[in-house]
Amino acid sequence: MYNRQAIQALLLTTLAVSLFMPASAQDQDKVRELEQRVEKLEKQMAKMEALVAKGQTTPEAKEMMQAARQHVESERAKFEPRDIEKAEKLYQKAAQILSTDDSKVLLDSVVAEYPQLNRAGCAQLYRAQQESGQERERLLKDCIERFYTCYYLDGAQVGPLAVFQLAYYYREKGMEEDASILVKRLHTEKNMKAVGHDGELLVDKIY
Repeated sequence: MYNRQAIQALLLTTLAVSLFMPASAQDQDKVRELEQRVEKLEKQMAKMEALVAKGQTTPEAKEMMQAARQHVESERAKFEPRDIEKAEKLYQKAAQILSTDDSKVLLDSVVAEYPQLNRAGCAQLYRAQQESGQERERLLKDCIERFYTCYYLDGAQVGPLAVFQLAYYYREKGMEEDASILVKRLHTEKNMKAVGHDGELLVDKIY
């Protein structure tokens, strides 16, 4: 999901500058460290993309995965690579222990420290799934209001998925009018191709 050409261009620029400027041993060590970190990150993301692509077979899921890829790649032109890397590490660590309180702390850190990044939306939707009652409702609403256009790597978009989950929450609470409003929102043109983590269309799963 990371733009390899952009990363390589950054590295080449860094190396080119170092050729024309007196470089200390410390500067050279920093360049080597950057190269190693980028290489490691590229390998990790390549493995994740391969696993995700293997599990998604519907045309809609593949289309949404492409949209997710473009969204994340455009993000790299706006934010510092080190911030994206830090947010990703926090997020991945939290995702491995979702059923724990430590996961909540890590996910909250992603949202608080990197609210402009794509992973903040993913983190907040996971947080909503960890809660119940009014706190779950609050977090789902926040996903809809602030993180609608964020994506998971499997093509699931945070906004439509939060709308879907909030509609079911209202239905469970007997709030049929509120649920119906959200169901109608899912059936609007911009959400008709939204998929869940299983790759299936949300509009086909909503009642």
